[in-house]
Amino acid sequence: MTQINMLDSKSFNSVISDLEDKNQEFITNLGKIINLGINIVMNTEELLEEINDYNYIYQIFITDIKFNFWIKVSKESIIYKKGVNRDASFQVKFTKDIIIKVLKREMRGSEAYMKGIIKVDGDLTQGLRFIKLLRLILKYINNGFKKIE
Repeated sequence: MTQINMLDSKSFNSVISDLEDKNQEFITNLGKIINLGINIVMNTEELLEEINDYNYIYQIFITDIKFNFWIKVSKESIIYKKGVNRDASFQVKFTKDIIIKVLKREMRGSEAYMKGIIKVDGDLTQGLRFIKLLRLILKYINNGFKKIE
């Protein structure tokens, strides 16, 4: 767990609160959260096992602030890049407010999808696997970076 300490669980909650700031700060802080999640997965055996058979590119569009990024999850790596990846196998479109609610655990992504708040394009099985991975990462953070029982 080399780089995980750069953002601990207390500062994670602070960064989530800061997401409500101006759009540029939102983008910067969201990047910190994504990088924390990547570090957690890459340094945690049980989470690495979770992505063992992944080979997906997830494209995320935050429509109200026109910010796009993609995450490639594969067997031994996770890559996060700003912009659009035309090879993405799954796309999600939602607003800044919805992503904040999901990260604060005020709303589940699946709930937002069922209400039509989040738009998706692609194999729903991939989307559900991605949601499961995100939930595991958030549980890991909320558990103080300790193994999830």
